[in-house]
Amino acid sequence: MNILALDDEFYALELLKNALEEVAGGSTVYLCRDVGSALKTASEVKIDVAFLDIHMPEKSGVELARDLKQINPRVNIVFVTGFSEYMKEGIDLRISGYIMKPVTPEAVKVELENLRNPIVWNQEKRIKILTFGNFDVFVDGAPLKFERKQAKEILAYLVDKHGTSTTYSELAAVLWEDEDYDRTKQKNLQVYIASLVKTLHSVNVMDLILKNRQGILLNTKIVDCDYYRFLEGDTRAINSYTGQYMNAYSWAEFTAGYLDNRVQKIY
Repeated sequence: MNILALDDEFYALELLKNALEEVAGGSTVYLCRDVGSALKTASEVKIDVAFLDIHMPEKSGVELARDLKQINPRVNIVFVTGFSEYMKEGIDLRISGYIMKPVTPEAVKVELENLRNPIVWNQEKRIKILTFGNFDVFVDGAPLKFERKQAKEILAYLVDKHGTSTTYSELAAVLWEDEDYDRTKQKNLQVYIASLVKTLHSVNVMDLILKNRQGILLNTKIVDCDYYRFLEGDTRAINSYTGQYMNAYSWAEFTAGYLDNRVQKIY
């Protein structure tokens, strides 16, 4: 499911983004802070659901909804607002629903479960990660190309952490081992993380890397990973493991040992 989220207020958009990530895992969310970028996105990608703030500076969400309906008549429109005076316009446009600010995951869930034009959710995830042998990432079937090898290693480590938060100092220890985490390395680490985010954004993957107070983590809900399926007891994943795990990285040896022990207990 492709979801468009529009709000010119940064914190309101973050609140909506967090709610969508919680209840619509596996969907691709396109975040926009202006009408122009929203229209551009809708012209390039088939949008299934659009959550639109009504009060925008250059054009109202109501006007944008009309434009989106012209691009895709079956797009589901959900107005996100602090006011209810646009109810008539919403009825005329046959929108899907309203959410009153502040947005909550519960309200988003209700709207997604009661769309005017129901969406058949595609359970096949866009991102496929292979860890048995070498570490490789595929998006929509194509291999993901990284600008920097350090960015790829950071992603590999986040995959290995299986959704657990990772501090920046921990990432530095992975990249530089026993060297001091000085100011130069702090700057370099930020460059590598920015490179990783840029690479992901280039293929319209906006929500794979999440941030919290502890650091950064992987959004495991939107990936298909052989390592994760192994942990879940998937027979094909278990049979595909031959004792090799992320061969390029020395820090992965611990997990490889863990997987070896699991296989011995199974057989």
